[in-house]
Formats: sequence, C-alpha cells, structure tokens
Amino acid sequence: MVAGEADELSPLVYTERMVQAMRAPRQLVIYADSRHSVGNVPAANLGPFPLTLIADWLVARLNGKPFKNERWFVEPTGRIAAAALS
Repeated sequence: MVAGEADELSPLVYTERMVQAMRAPRQLVIYADSRHSVGNVPAANLGPFPLTLIADWLVARLNGKPFKNERWFVEPTGRIAAAALS
C-alpha cells in the first residue's frame, strides 16, 4: 500500500488502522508531505518513485518472491525509515 502523509481523502490514521487489522503479509509505504495522489514532493522525487515501486512489488509477487511485513516512511531526503509490522 502506498500513501501520502498528508492524504486528504484517506487520512493516514485510518490507513494505519486498516494495515494493523490485516493479518495477511503487507507493506505500507508512506511518502512525507505527499497528498492522496502521491508524488510531486521531495520524498517521491528523491526516494523510490511510487509507480516504479508498485510495479516492482507486483512483479516480485507474481514471481513468488517473499517480502517483509514493513512500514516504510520515505523522508523528504529520500531516505527510507523502515520498521517491522506486527
């Protein structure tokens, strides 16, 4: 799941609650200062490009590659702060 930190249509608090309620493998990527249409902020320009990230994730799943249950916060510098999801 890809989300903007300042999402005006689906506030981050609700997105985080939904992700915590899910029991299937999951990954949440939050872009700093971004709105609902993730992009056009330093985090999306300097960090992983959102559409490429989604495409790469999908290809890896179709190829049966596992992934970690993680929450990524992409900072304005492009740095990814990763934390495990329980």
